[in-house]
Order: sequence, then C-alpha cells, then structure tokens
Amino acid sequence: MKKIIFLSFLLIATLFSQGKDVPLLKAMQNNFSSMNDFSVDFSQEINGRIVMSGKLTYKKENMLRLELKNLVITSNGVTNWNYSKKEKKVIISSYDEADASLFSPKKFVFDYPNQCKVKEIKEEGKNVIVLIPGSSAQDFKQAKVYPTDDNILEKVIVTGNDGRVLTFHFSNFRGNQNFDKEKFSFQIPQGTKIIDLR
Repeated sequence: MKKIIFLSFLLIATLFSQGKDVPLLKAMQNNFSSMNDFSVDFSQEINGRIVMSGKLTYKKENMLRLELKNLVITSNGVTNWNYSKKEKKVIISSYDEADASLFSPKKFVFDYPNQCKVKEIKEEGKNVIVLIPGSSAQDFKQAKVYPTDDNILEKVIVTGNDGRVLTFHFSNFRGNQNFDKEKFSFQIPQGTKIIDLR
C-alpha cells in the first residue's frame, strides 16, 4: 500500500515538473510556489473502488504529515517517522532528499527530470492535462490531471501498464495555514515498538 501512496505522489509531482510550455501547468506551479504550507484530504480508487483515504499536510521545506486510517508518515525534513497504528510500531529514519520513495513536494514539483509528453485538452468543457511517459519503463501508460477552476489539483486518473485505473480525489484544499513546525515531529505513543534506522 505504501508503494501505491508514493507512486500517486510521484505521478502528481511529475505532472508539475513537465510541460513548462503548457499554460495550465504553469498556473498550477505558480499556485504551489505561492504557498508556505497546505493541507488537503484525499482518497484513492482502484477500478472504481475506494481503497484508501486520508489527509496530507505539507510545510516548506520538506515537512509533511500523511494520515491514513492505520498509518501515519511524518517528516520534519531531518527525521522520518513511519507509524503503524495496527502493529503499534514506528520506523525512524533520516530524511534523505535523494530517497526516491519519500514524497518531497519541492523535489517532485521542481526537480524531477522530464520523462513525459504533456498536453492540455478539453474534456466535457473543462481543461485537462494529459501526461504520457516517454519511456516504457514507467509504471503507467497515461495520467490525466483535472484542476479546479482556480488551478488547484482536484483529481488525477492514472492508467497503469497492467490496465488498472487509479483515481485520486483531492478536496478541502487549504493553503497558507501557518502550521507550527511541531506538527511535523512525531510523539511516539507509550508501548510502541521502535525500529531506529538512523
């Protein structure tokens, strides 16, 4: 499940890093750049069935908190905590910007290498961004990005190489909330098994 979470953010971030001449993407990049922090609710469907939902909170630079039903992933930009509520276990590791499995909005939005063809199309009267990988080595055939009227990410539909269709819905987007940095440090509950990989 964690791989799917990271894949979803990788795809979303790849969208932002591509198609610099696509006006809609540029508008979305500008929106992202103007925010110091944000929170958003999300859900993921596979072939039309909701398999996960939660909340993502992000603060510049590289601080994030991902809250799912049984999993909390937190990073303060120095240390990562991966806490399983069900197993009462936390894995602690050092933040590494080069770690491809760790979601870093800054890295993915601005630094991810160009690997896709990007075009803007009209679909049912709305502007949609289509992302097509330039290499068969990617884990997907196509991704479609649906922004809101004010250029905030609303939905992404990804068609995998295996034919599965993943849909990511985003709602209740709130930017510049002035989150305290303490929100991105994890307080380990008593009785939790600790695996420290630092």
